[in-house]
Amino acid sequence: MKLKIVIKNTTRTLLQPWLNVFNQHDELPKRRYDLDWLRVIAFGLLIFYHTGMLYSQNWGFHFKSQYLSSSVENVMLLLSPWRMGLIWFISGVALRFIIARFSLDMFLITRSVKILLPLLFGIWFIVPIQLYAQMSQEVGLAMSFWQFYQQFFDLTNPLFNHYQAGIWPHVDVNHLWYLRSLWQFTLLLVLMIPLLHHATVQAIMTRLCERSLVIVFIVLLLPLCILKLSWPSDTFRYPMGALFLLYGYLLAWQPAFYSQLLRHWQALLVVFILGYLVVVLGYHMIWQNPATSQWQITSMDMLYTAQRLVGVMLMLALAKRFLNHEHPKLALLNSAVFPFYLLHQSVIIGLAFYLSKLQLGGFVEPLLILSLTFIICWLVFIGARRIDLLSPFIGIKVTGKYKAWQVKAGFCYGLILVSPLIFKLI
Repeated sequence: MKLKIVIKNTTRTLLQPWLNVFNQHDELPKRRYDLDWLRVIAFGLLIFYHTGMLYSQNWGFHFKSQYLSSSVENVMLLLSPWRMGLIWFISGVALRFIIARFSLDMFLITRSVKILLPLLFGIWFIVPIQLYAQMSQEVGLAMSFWQFYQQFFDLTNPLFNHYQAGIWPHVDVNHLWYLRSLWQFTLLLVLMIPLLHHATVQAIMTRLCERSLVIVFIVLLLPLCILKLSWPSDTFRYPMGALFLLYGYLLAWQPAFYSQLLRHWQALLVVFILGYLVVVLGYHMIWQNPATSQWQITSMDMLYTAQRLVGVMLMLALAKRFLNHEHPKLALLNSAVFPFYLLHQSVIIGLAFYLSKLQLGGFVEPLLILSLTFIICWLVFIGARRIDLLSPFIGIKVTGKYKAWQVKAGFCYGLILVSPLIFKLI
């Protein structure tokens, strides 16, 4: 008995730096409606962006339309630099609020289930249509999707010998890479909590946010530039995402930072527009020019990296200026974000694959894909939120009333389901 008490006390002492941070209800600031709106908008833009990927002439994607154009890339460069940085930043802010509401053990369990259960469901039941469309276009599959899908569950099937990139051999995450990384980065962030909440670090962040916005921008930009110069381009999105997640977490409760953004939103808008024009110019004159020099490419990389941060800061400023208010439909739209994210790319590619046979043209086809993607995702969301058993698998909060032991049992079952995935990702 004494040994158990000693072990319990020792464990609590070791975990005290984490326990001091978690479950601090009295410290919660007011809800950020501007970030709620921005989350809806940011994930909604993914539907437009990934539809555009079908038609971009020079950018790789799982499936390509026959109506390719380099002009669409000019429009996509408006979103491309900052779209994922913004999503990661908002995720970091959300983590700061969630950590303050949960105990350490409940946070780890609930976040693992809420992130990994939809990921597990997605890679087996949502993503396969993307691989089918891709293989049909690249190697000419002579089978229906349902015939393909039956073979998809065979991890040793020679059909997939040249498509061995995934969590399991050919079972890949595709657009759901964000969920995989979000869970991994969340664990890393939890490990760093004693450092992030150290009085010195908090004081440094407070003093930084009280400086001019130019200084804040430079301080936030330097790590991004160092990463870009030292990290391979094909995997840069991972450390970039981790860094923006960290920025969101550290700046979540820094009102001086958002006040500065609000004051200077017009200047940010001007800088963003100028940056966009230079990015488009550099894209065609440098990145698309095989004879360009290395210093020109590096300079363009740094400019593009700066545009990432300018874009994120501008979107935060515009949301603070124009979207910082509640709306009766905001909660519903926020609850639709996760299922829309899970479904949208597979719906886009599935529609493109089957509509491509109709030769509808370069205007009607994308318009139809966009419209049907929103409609299908919304119908699935509305239907799934009425079925409590299905809701957790596509990231919808269960609406039914259950006893505490039933909720705990549900999370336990979920943890068991995702445990093979946890071991793979760790």
